[in-house]
Amino acid sequence: MLLVYLSGGCMKIIVSGQGYPEKRNIIVNKQHAYINFRYKNLWLYLNKIKQTFARSNKLFIFRPFGLLMPEDSQIIHLFNEVASTRKPWVSTFETELPRVLPVPGLPKFSNPELSKQLRLVAAPQCVAIVAMSEAARQIQLKLLAAFPDEAAAIVPKLHTLHPPQPVLYDGPRQQEDKVIFTFVGNEFYRKGGAEVVLAFSELADEGLIDADSVEVNLTGNLNHRYNFAHGNYQDDASFFQQIESLLSAHPFFKHTASRPNDEMIALFKRAHVGLLPSWQDTYGFSVLEMQACGCPVISTNVRALPEINPAEAGWTIACPLNDMFELSIRSAEEKSALRRLLVTQLKAYVVAIIADSASVASRSRCAVERILTHHHPVRFQEQLNAIYALADEVADRHASQA
Repeated sequence: MLLVYLSGGCMKIIVSGQGYPEKRNIIVNKQHAYINFRYKNLWLYLNKIKQTFARSNKLFIFRPFGLLMPEDSQIIHLFNEVASTRKPWVSTFETELPRVLPVPGLPKFSNPELSKQLRLVAAPQCVAIVAMSEAARQIQLKLLAAFPDEAAAIVPKLHTLHPPQPVLYDGPRQQEDKVIFTFVGNEFYRKGGAEVVLAFSELADEGLIDADSVEVNLTGNLNHRYNFAHGNYQDDASFFQQIESLLSAHPFFKHTASRPNDEMIALFKRAHVGLLPSWQDTYGFSVLEMQACGCPVISTNVRALPEINPAEAGWTIACPLNDMFELSIRSAEEKSALRRLLVTQLKAYVVAIIADSASVASRSRCAVERILTHHHPVRFQEQLNAIYALADEVADRHASQA
C-alpha cells in the first residue's frame, strides 16, 4: 500500500466532520474518498448526555460505532480530536493535543482526563499528530514535557504541516489614485477591527489621510463583541458605540457585515494591503488568502502569524506574548496599553506604506512566492500521503500480532 499512497492512489479516509477546518487541512485531495462519520461517533451523543445531566466538560474524542466502519477504509483523520479505536488514525491540531477543557480549581496537568487521553495519543493506533504551525508544535512539546513517559511515544509522531493554499494572483494591481486597505474578520473585535477604525480615524484627524488618499474596506459582524483575548476585561457599550460612530463619520470606511467568498477574493485582488491586527488567532487563514491574491498583510505576531507573515512578505505589529505565543490581559490598564500599542504601530505602517508604494509591490511579489513555496496544494497532498502511509506499519503490526 505504501507505494500506492505516495504515488497518489485513492484511499478511503474517515473524517469526523466536514467543516471549514477539515476542508482546509484534511479534505484536500480529490483522488481520495472521504467518509463523514460525524453522526457515527459515539462521543457526539455521550457529550450531549454529560453536558445536559452532569454539567461536565465536552470531551474531544472520536469513537466510531464499530459495526458501521467500512472494512476497506485505510485511516481516520481528525481535527482537534483523539480517537479511541483500533483503526489507524491521524489528528491535525491548532493548539495542542489532546484538547481538554479546563476544570475550575484543578491544575491543568493534574486533570486525569488529560493523562487518559494522552495515552490514546501514545498508543500505536495513533499514526501521527500534525501541528498546523511551528507555534502549535512548540506548545505541544511544552505539554509533553510534563508527561515524559507519553512523550517518548508521541514526539516521534509529531509533524508540522501548514495548510495548503492555491495561488489566486492575477498580476499587478490596476493603477489607483488611492491606497486600498482591506480587513476581514467575522469576529470583528477579536480580529482587531476596532483598532483599524481607531488608527485610520486618528490619521484622518491628524490630516495625514482622507477619502482621496485611502479606502478602507472592513468586513465583519459588529454584533460579535466578545473578545476571547480580553477575558474578564471586555469593552463596554460606550466603546462599541464609539467605533460604530467613527465608521459612519469617515467616508473612506466601507463596512459590510459579510460577503460571499467570491466577492471577498475579488476584493483581495483589488486591495493593496490587508489588515489583521488580531488580538487572538490560532492560525490566520485570511492572511494566506490575501497573500495568494498578491495582497501583503499588516498583522500582529500572535501564534502562527509571524510564521506565515514574515517581514519580506508583510508587516508585523510586535506585541508582548506569553509562553503560548498569545496576548495576556490581566487588567483594564494592560488592555488599554496593548490597544494603544496596536493602534500606534498600525498608524506608523499605514503612513510608511502611503509614502512608499514600492514597498507594497515588493511585498506583494514575495507574498505570492511564499504561498507557492510553503503552501502549494500538490506538495501538501504529497506530505499528507506520506503520513498516511505510516498506517501500513500499524496494520502490519496488528497482522503480526493476530
